[in-house]
Amino acid sequence: MRARIVRVRTTDTEFSRIKDIATARGLSISELIRRAALGTRMPARTFDANHAVVLARALSEIGRVGGNLNQLVRLANSGRIAGRDEELSRILADVHAVRFRLRELLT
Repeated sequence: MRARIVRVRTTDTEFSRIKDIATARGLSISELIRRAALGTRMPARTFDANHAVVLARALSEIGRVGGNLNQLVRLANSGRIAGRDEELSRILADVHAVRFRLRELLT
């Protein structure tokens, strides 16, 4: 049980920043300060509006790439895909780009 109280003086600006960080990480101010002081790992930032915009763009790109892949699969299944190596390479590069952007979002 935590029975000791530690008081810390801050400026209004410092307090506002501490509060924003705690909120973004889903922690109380006390838990944030305790973890920072003891070197305990902090949870990743929680999902915010900026992340929603980036995720929406990524999902849009994935949908576009998926549509292209679907068209190519139909062509391949009908035997009409000969000579499409450049297009397939471009779509594969798009898939890699989307994966890279999603990895950035998750870190």
